[in-house]
Amino acid sequence: MKLKSQFFKSSSWSFSAVVFRALGGLTINKLFAVFLGPSGITLLSHFQNLISLFTILPSEGVNRGIMKFWSDPKLEESRKKQLFQTGFWITNLLMLLILAALLWYRGFFFDRFITELSTVHFLIIFVPAVFLTLMTAMLNAVILSHRDVKNYALISIAGVILLTVTVYFGITKGNLDEALLSFVVGYALMFFCTLAYFIKNRKVYNLSFKAPDKKSSRMIWSFIIMAISSIVFGKLLDFAVRDYVIEEFGADRTGLWQSVVKISTSYLLVFTGTVGVVYYPKMASLIHDDSALKSYVQKVMGFVAFVTILCLGIYYYNKGFFLNLFFADGFDRAAYLVRYQVVGDFFCIMSYLLAYLLSARVQTWKYIKAQFFSAAIYLGLICLLLEQYNLEALTMAHMCRYIGFFVILVIYNRRLLFR
Repeated sequence: MKLKSQFFKSSSWSFSAVVFRALGGLTINKLFAVFLGPSGITLLSHFQNLISLFTILPSEGVNRGIMKFWSDPKLEESRKKQLFQTGFWITNLLMLLILAALLWYRGFFFDRFITELSTVHFLIIFVPAVFLTLMTAMLNAVILSHRDVKNYALISIAGVILLTVTVYFGITKGNLDEALLSFVVGYALMFFCTLAYFIKNRKVYNLSFKAPDKKSSRMIWSFIIMAISSIVFGKLLDFAVRDYVIEEFGADRTGLWQSVVKISTSYLLVFTGTVGVVYYPKMASLIHDDSALKSYVQKVMGFVAFVTILCLGIYYYNKGFFLNLFFADGFDRAAYLVRYQVVGDFFCIMSYLLAYLLSARVQTWKYIKAQFFSAAIYLGLICLLLEQYNLEALTMAHMCRYIGFFVILVIYNRRLLFR
């Protein structure tokens, strides 16, 4: 009971923010579904995946490192500032490298989204918006490292409102390209909410932008390597699989599968935005006390497992209703895909808790191997099952992927969990 009360108390503001984010995301899904149908959901998912190729490496690499080290009360303030400064330059370097790589294969990564605007016009809007999105995530990592969840939540809520309004005008007033761009522009506008907070509290944070230093780069580097594995075995693989499925089944049928995936994304957002925001900094602060860390992780896992089973059960038994509610009439055709998806999502959520543990303990190669094996399971099963089971093969592969990922992470963390 004590853990639950502390957990709810520390995560209530975060929960409020993530509810707004989830509702904003569901509203955006609804707009695309109503105005553009299943094919619009497919393009939105694909475009969000493209954005994640830019954001996952700085967020899971640089920002995760900043959050871990800034959460350490023993770290000197001067070192924290140097970490932020170095992280800023690394984030910008990573963005430029990723942009160059994706533009080299522009036909594969961008052509589905550029149908009515010129490529130059599209990129003039897209690239600055991605940059501001990255800066927002980096500043938010600093706020969370101070465990200032209330102000993080208020900033997030304001940002979600801006995002939803921007997408509404983009999809109702613009063409398809502009509707997609409104999504990343809406995220970019969140930067100004965050910037206003830092200007107001500049004496508390006192950030500066100086040259990077080698020691800070080495401290962040392990997190960047882990994030690279998340891109290659996660977001990049998802992009390639979705692109193949679009070619194989068409955008409309792919949209049915993506509607199920997007509902999963919504409640995974609730998880990462509440549990993750509170859990990771607290876990990082206990990293040198194995006994306290073990107790904390086990109690959180038990509590999260109970809540997750309850929520996923409600969703499963009302799946047709939720699909039509969150998208549009007719999306209940995708209800048959939910069965394996929710099982996979349960193990995905539990795996996140254990993956955070590897990340906090900076066990880089174990993290990478776990990512590799889970991706291999996913891709291998798609190749084996797709012809026979069609779209359902994708959810079956998703389920097996995260069961495998969970088992691997339990093995890697067994000394802490069971000794």
